[in-house]
Amino acid sequence: MGFGILADRHLENVPGTSLLDDLHSKHAVQVSREGSDLKRSKDGIVLVPQPSSSPDDPLNWSFWRKAMLMFTVTYGAGVVGAFGPIIGAGLTKVAMSLDTSVNDLSMITGDTVLAIGLVLILTAPASVIWGRRPVYLIGNALLLASSIWSAVAKDLGSLTASRVIGGLGMAPIECLVEASIADMFFVHERGTWIAVWSFALLGGICGVSIVNGYLIQDASWRVCFIIEAALCAILFVLTIFFVPETAFVREAIPAERTSSLSDKEASSIENGVEKSIDATVEILAVPSTAKPSYWRSLSPWVGYRFNDESFWKICLRPFTMLCSPVVAWGTLVYGTTNAWLVALSVSVSLLFSSPAYGYDFQAGPVGLISGVGPFIAVIIGNALAGPLSDWSVTWLSRRNGGVYEPEFRLFIIIPLLISTTIGWFGWAISASLLELWIGPAVFYSLLNFGQAVGSIAVVSYVVDSHGPYAAEAFATINCIKNLFAFGVTYYVVPWLGAQGVLRTFCTIGGINIWVCLMTVPMYIYGKRARSWVHRTPWMLA
Repeated sequence: MGFGILADRHLENVPGTSLLDDLHSKHAVQVSREGSDLKRSKDGIVLVPQPSSSPDDPLNWSFWRKAMLMFTVTYGAGVVGAFGPIIGAGLTKVAMSLDTSVNDLSMITGDTVLAIGLVLILTAPASVIWGRRPVYLIGNALLLASSIWSAVAKDLGSLTASRVIGGLGMAPIECLVEASIADMFFVHERGTWIAVWSFALLGGICGVSIVNGYLIQDASWRVCFIIEAALCAILFVLTIFFVPETAFVREAIPAERTSSLSDKEASSIENGVEKSIDATVEILAVPSTAKPSYWRSLSPWVGYRFNDESFWKICLRPFTMLCSPVVAWGTLVYGTTNAWLVALSVSVSLLFSSPAYGYDFQAGPVGLISGVGPFIAVIIGNALAGPLSDWSVTWLSRRNGGVYEPEFRLFIIIPLLISTTIGWFGWAISASLLELWIGPAVFYSLLNFGQAVGSIAVVSYVVDSHGPYAAEAFATINCIKNLFAFGVTYYVVPWLGAQGVLRTFCTIGGINIWVCLMTVPMYIYGKRARSWVHRTPWMLA
């Protein structure tokens, strides 16, 4: 196999491996006669997966129909991202308003992410059986109700309950957008759209602090929830009109071999040495050719099941999929890097608002520190990593005989490792030395840059490896991520009190290095891992 990826010894056609750009490859594989009629883009790139002949197939939708759906869910990602840390910049002042402690109030964040994690086990199976659209609509309704309730909450218990309901509403954006992207876009397009969604999600998390810090300081924390409720209402309306069902039942016919040679004979060229390859493209067909109706697409539910299996049986799939090395790696990298940032966001208000830690800022400046730099970093990270991810896999495929391997997505973990390593150790040292606020702010921004890049790598790799099971895969990843974040939010404040800023965040930085280095064996053995999952029936049953 080219570029250090080990070839598989068991399957002739490993899911995820596909012919992508043989026309521009100097050492292209030999395409069988049956595969010579593959549908391609205008520039000759093979469309993976192959679209059916049905106009209802999301792969065949017009650009504007796809763009409006992505605009809506991207806007929703920003709203959901803002909902989580909506009062994070002013925890000290909000705690005084509710007559509670900062530590007790910070635990609400943990309760919210716990609710997200637990409901994901039901959200993903529901979308597999009844489709994405009804789950999106229910989630948006819960998010709207939660924002209104939070705005009028009178005590910590009431606010906690409302935030838990909001966590249930946030779940669809956490795990279904990735599945919708896999439903609508081809492999060579996904990185850019994943970056757009990731920017909105991370941008919402970072950007909310810029505004809400001063709202909490000069007006009231309740105003933050009133504005959030208005944004949720807009999201609900946009979802009704611009988010049709993206789940689509395709009748798969036997995949065609892209090379007429045997496994041992087929080859790609890497530094002049022949390496064995195998590549597949599924040819898909569906009988429906009726022109889709826009008004019919506005129905909350299409009226039929997309899967005849038991709902409760499919609820077990996220647990079995954790045994997939691809999903386990995604959980490790995405889960830990995201959870540590949640922990940092919980502690930022405490660090910069408490004289005990050397700073004594009000909510407004704290919001600027935790918002402006990270927001800019998220913009830069996604603007670079999304297009780079799609361009690099095409470039690497051309040099691999035209054959695409999902492991090509993993190269952009390198900037994640560099930026987060500098970020964690830089934050630990600068914050502990009580230097000017600009030091911690810069390193906080580097951490968010790394998270933006890492999110694209993880999401695109998992989607390309387990596309038909993207909803369940990300239910698993986000469930574990949120359970871990739940524990971290409860532990981080006492941890800081016991070990101090320097030791706490240097420890996190060391763990982060180890997590990122786990990408090396994933890259080398990734193809064999995908083959093993496909050959293990109980894992995807």
